[in-house]
Amino acid sequence: MKDTAQNIPSSAETPQQPQAEPLVQPQAPQNTRYKYKGFAIVGVLIVAIVLVLGLVFMLQKSAKNTTAPPAVSQPKTATSTPQPTLPRSKAPGVISNALTAKALDPKTGEAVNPTSTFASTDKSIYLVLTLKNPQVGSRYAFTRYLNGKFLDNGSLPVTKLTTNNVSFVWTLKKVGATHLVGSYKVKVYTNGIFEKEISYQVR
Repeated sequence: MKDTAQNIPSSAETPQQPQAEPLVQPQAPQNTRYKYKGFAIVGVLIVAIVLVLGLVFMLQKSAKNTTAPPAVSQPKTATSTPQPTLPRSKAPGVISNALTAKALDPKTGEAVNPTSTFASTDKSIYLVLTLKNPQVGSRYAFTRYLNGKFLDNGSLPVTKLTTNNVSFVWTLKKVGATHLVGSYKVKVYTNGIFEKEISYQVR
């Protein structure tokens, strides 16, 4: 009888089962973690700054809305010391003369045959101001009154020194028009300061 030997493979010859590799979680690089931490810190700082600025804004707004109580004016008593009046401005003395006339000398601008009496039908009434040492840029003005009541006013600047005379004129422009009858008074000024006063009559 023959021994039958079976070829039993030894454990050494047993084929090895493939082993699964252990799962390894991928890790972020070290410097990336630091970046994330930096972003978180910056975000917290931004939020804190916004909160502080908001608080400051609210405090300023509430301070602006708080108004002081209106001042109460105390009535003056009879024993109050009166305030002194300011002295009148000294006339500059630029207007040395003021005349009225019916016509002007075209070359000099002086009054021709000055008069203080006019007819209501006279074509023009001139007010001529003679100036002493006028300055370029000075302004000359008049205020006119009729029978004690304000009538009109006007002004003109000196832009160049070609003459020592400046004038205003009231001219009848429409046929049949007349000057108002009455007593006229004209006050003249240099740069807003009163200089002289002149009167004339229209009959």
